[in-house]
Amino acid sequence: MATHRTVRNEKLVAAGLLFLLVGLALGLSLGSVSLPLRYVIKALAKGPSGAGALSADGMETLADAIVWTLRFPRVLLAFIEGAGLAVAGSVMQGLFRNPMADPYVLGVSSGASLGAVLGIALGLGGVFGVWSLPALAFLGALGTAALVYALSTYRKRTDTWTLLLAGIAVSSLISSLIAFIMVIARERVDEIVFWTMGALSRASWMSVGVSLVYTVPGLFVLLRHAKALNALSFGEEPAFHMGVRVEPVKRTLLWTSSLVVAGGVAFTGPIGFIGLIVPHAVRLVTGPDHRWLMPLSGLFGGNALLFADLIARVIAPPREMPVGVITALSGAPFFLYLLAHSRRRRE
Repeated sequence: MATHRTVRNEKLVAAGLLFLLVGLALGLSLGSVSLPLRYVIKALAKGPSGAGALSADGMETLADAIVWTLRFPRVLLAFIEGAGLAVAGSVMQGLFRNPMADPYVLGVSSGASLGAVLGIALGLGGVFGVWSLPALAFLGALGTAALVYALSTYRKRTDTWTLLLAGIAVSSLISSLIAFIMVIARERVDEIVFWTMGALSRASWMSVGVSLVYTVPGLFVLLRHAKALNALSFGEEPAFHMGVRVEPVKRTLLWTSSLVVAGGVAFTGPIGFIGLIVPHAVRLVTGPDHRWLMPLSGLFGGNALLFADLIARVIAPPREMPVGVITALSGAPFFLYLLAHSRRRRE
């Protein structure tokens, strides 16, 4: 017989899927050029091959091109990265046993920013075409994560608190380097600032495909470690006595989370608060069981970034706000509310 919590979690899954359908519909129809829903449905029914075909109805032809060339890859990338950030956030919070931990704790965000900023400042953005900045950002993210991991590992044992402190220190150092580069390369400051705020305007079918390659296998690996994370929530020593191979599991979780986050950040820039707020909010409803927490965080994290990007597109048309600004403006007050709410519950 299903427990009350299981029934509630199943209802959350249904609600999340409903929000996803609504978000996809709105994301495909709204923007600087609003499309009636019937044109969106017709464009989807034709498939991608219909995007280049002419129609007697000029609006229908325009809708086909907008849906398949611009908006469909964008909403898919938003959901993929939002899901990846939220699941990685739930893993980091469980691994560090700290609700303040987020996917960028290993310096993935700052490393990606440094790689992209160096590429912009040195004029390398067009050397390898559209792949230049994503490749540099990805290398910067993994390089920083490797440095933080090396600084906190001694005799094949990784101390999580040292890892957290090393991540904070390295991120602060990289932030200073980025500020220095911005002063030196003043003629490219606008481009650098826009990238570091996070945006989905560079989404394409190619970026969606690459993100899927990193995100889907990574999420599969992370979800398979849900029971191990439940054990680690009691501490490393109790988890060891429960049969968890603590150090190999920690390495797998840390590197896989970094890879998932780096694969998304490389194309969009750093997007804050999704990986911090969503797992924290979901945990308040589902409880600490990672078998439910991780997939639900992924579902609602994808929805959260999908709707945040929708707001970024429609709030001041025809101009577009960086989605990182929207997540920060909505995430920071919500996080303060969660802190106040959790404090009242403890009293």
